[in-house]
Amino acid sequence: MKKNFTGLDVLRGIGIFALLIMHTAFYHFEGLFELDLNNPPLIVTFIGLILMFAGVFAMISGLVHTHQHYRKIKEQYIPFNNAIKYNMVSGVLILVVAYLYFIFTGPGLANMSAKFMSNSIFVELFTSGKLIGTTLERVLYVDSLVMIGMNILLIGVFFRLHQRFFKKIRPNFYLISALLFFVLSLIRIPLYTIYLDALDSGNWLVTLLLNWLVNKNNPIFPYLSFALFGAWISTLLLTIDFKGIVKRVLPLGFVLLIGGVALYILLPDTMLQRSIDPVWFALMMAQNGLFMLFVLAVLKFYDFGKPRNPGIISRFFMRFGVAGLSVFFIESIVSAAIVSTIRIFIPSLTFDIPSALLYGLILAFGWGLLLVLWERFGYKYGIEYVYTQILRKFGGSAKADKLTENQQ
Repeated sequence: MKKNFTGLDVLRGIGIFALLIMHTAFYHFEGLFELDLNNPPLIVTFIGLILMFAGVFAMISGLVHTHQHYRKIKEQYIPFNNAIKYNMVSGVLILVVAYLYFIFTGPGLANMSAKFMSNSIFVELFTSGKLIGTTLERVLYVDSLVMIGMNILLIGVFFRLHQRFFKKIRPNFYLISALLFFVLSLIRIPLYTIYLDALDSGNWLVTLLLNWLVNKNNPIFPYLSFALFGAWISTLLLTIDFKGIVKRVLPLGFVLLIGGVALYILLPDTMLQRSIDPVWFALMMAQNGLFMLFVLAVLKFYDFGKPRNPGIISRFFMRFGVAGLSVFFIESIVSAAIVSTIRIFIPSLTFDIPSALLYGLILAFGWGLLLVLWERFGYKYGIEYVYTQILRKFGGSAKADKLTENQQ
């Protein structure tokens, strides 16, 4: 049983690299609040689409944590309950990082109608010099890290259900669960309206009950389905050869992708309004299919195809896939601090779309160079390092080896 999948590290790294660019471009673009969302520039639509790609991290996380769960049981002979405990601790740790991130260092939340950017505590400090508190909106917001942490915890429930009803690994259990949960996610459309009404009226019981389920931006409905599709692919990797996996995953990936794109074309375009409506569901359908194809492609190229060692470009993205969370945690405050410093000398500095994208690209490559240097020290004292040190007490993490494999 493979311990790690190089292709998934590369894919995750490409995703983080792209998000670093898009975060910077989106939050430093001066004309953000003057955009006509009914007729936006093509590049703005593209940035909005990339910022909605959190599902690829959900699918990779579901695949990796499922693989790790069964590897611990089968190869390390860890009792099932202990493997579940490991999974729970992992999920809780990610949730702790998620809330620290979004309250203290995360990117701003754009209120388009009020033309206002709600910043995290340290981003606002570097931007305006003011020390502020946080807002209810930021605490309730379900960002990609909250989504991943919740998915890790909830997928443990499916591990337990599988253990309860099956003696051998049954990939179809995860496939059927993913499909059913994805269809069930349609309930988010009416529930989101109920959630907003509860929030406006101060009904905190309903607000808190529905928040992780339906609130923006990456709630359980539908993102647990991405993780369950990842779990399905993971259990296929444990039970059949890769050719058999392609025969099962490739058709479903194309069906979901083509079906989602067809619905998106036929329905009114509301993507940039970020509405929770049938167009949203079409996008989620297309993304589920697209990300399955992404996962198949990188696994074939790096792990199950012609033997090859990752080249310089692959290694560049792999570092983001291994230690990118540490970068992701601080990138917003660093980009804000750099811009604030430059404006001391160039007060008139502004960013249009091309210059904002260029700034984001430069910073992303700068983070890549930092990771080249940090890799030599095993990424010590970063978030991933602390995460693996804590999990060492509960059976160890495969990520620990990846952190130190190129240490000098």
